Amino acid sequence: MGFYYISVFSLIFIAFFYAVVLGVIWFVWVKLNKRKFSGPAAWGVVALVFVAPWMEEFWIAWNFGQLCKKDAGIVINKVVEVEGFYDDTTHWWRQLAESEYKFVESRDNTYGGLYRAEKNGAEIKHFKIDRPKVRYHYTRNIYGENVAHKITRVEARVTDSGSGDVIGRYVSYGRGPYWFYISLGRPPYSCDGPDGGPNSNYNSLIYRDALKPIGK
Repeated sequence: MGFYYISVFSLIFIAFFYAVVLGVIWFVWVKLNKRKFSGPAAWGVVALVFVAPWMEEFWIAWNFGQLCKKDAGIVINKVVEVEGFYDDTTHWWRQLAESEYKFVESRDNTYGGLYRAEKNGAEIKHFKIDRPKVRYHYTRNIYGENVAHKITRVEARVTDSGSGDVIGRYVSYGRGPYWFYISLGRPPYSCDGPDGGPNSNYNSLIYRDALKPIGK
């Protein structure tokens, strides 16, 4: 994987940083210690000053690349036909009318509680339930899990609640910027495939690939 986005503001800051640090080193080396700023030791210090600020970026980028190659992407182990499923990420009482599923059990993350929405002709019936009763469950850790320095992992999966088998999975990784990154915004840098980059054809709504409405 490559570097994080280069920002003009970052380049200005790092140039200022280099000037200040090298100025301090020169003052201590020449003015205080009365030594000539030359030779392997002096140029070794200069090289260290130039490389050290980028070490975090090298570490983040390497880990990010390894993780993307490891398991980022989509895996469908089985496709099943269903009338409905359980969605742990969002409330379906408005969405169901536009879908081809006959019912969906879901979680209301805004107000709390579990609900079942089901089609009754052109009408959508909507009522609260105590627990999911349907076999296939869709879950996603929306905010991600920290798996390395400034790297998060997001996983969405469809699970057979009867057997515990994962029948479909989507994995993406996101990375943060190096310490001196400055910008007017914070552009995303993520991968959801082994080649990296955010522009794949994959989608975290993995239930669309693993759970097909009956007859469709």
